[in-house]
Amino acid sequence: MTTRRNFLSRTARAGLALATLSGAGVAAFVRASGYVVDPARAAKLRCLAPWQLVVVDALAARFCAADVPYDSPGAPPTPLEVGVSEFVDQFLAESDAEVRRECLALFGMLEHAYPMSCGHLHRFSLLSPAAQDDVLRSLAGSASALLQGAFTGCKSLFMMGYYRDPRTWGVLGYDGPKKGRPTEGWVPLRYRGAT
Repeated sequence: MTTRRNFLSRTARAGLALATLSGAGVAAFVRASGYVVDPARAAKLRCLAPWQLVVVDALAARFCAADVPYDSPGAPPTPLEVGVSEFVDQFLAESDAEVRRECLALFGMLEHAYPMSCGHLHRFSLLSPAAQDDVLRSLAGSASALLQGAFTGCKSLFMMGYYRDPRTWGVLGYDGPKKGRPTEGWVPLRYRGAT
């Protein structure tokens, strides 16, 4: 039975929830502005929004970070050179709608919400590499199996995008399949023997 007290209590809770959602919407709008994206790259996107490309670039830089400086002899190519973000964009564009929706939601959560739960005030793409690693370590070590699974799936997608390029194989000590092998090998000389 609905009493006046129950009605007022529910109305107050609904008003508080609406105010919270409105505040979150304003915060998300403010946090989702100010992204700088190369127009040529943005024009080729099939699935990702330009701001999501910035997030995916930041995630790729952390997931696929080299153990040596990229300008040192034998260093592997950067995730940007390999086109990891473009691979993720294409993969999601060709994926099932549910997979696409969940991955895009994960990118948004990692960019805007999860860094705050780790004590960082800025969005993921604006954090230092060390702070980004802190956020990703927290996600990987979360008590939530759902968050651990999100980390594992996300990392696998990015690594698949990185290691699909023969220039990255030298890091693994792999010089590609024998079938269809070019005379000079799959891995360019610069990347052979990198440790």
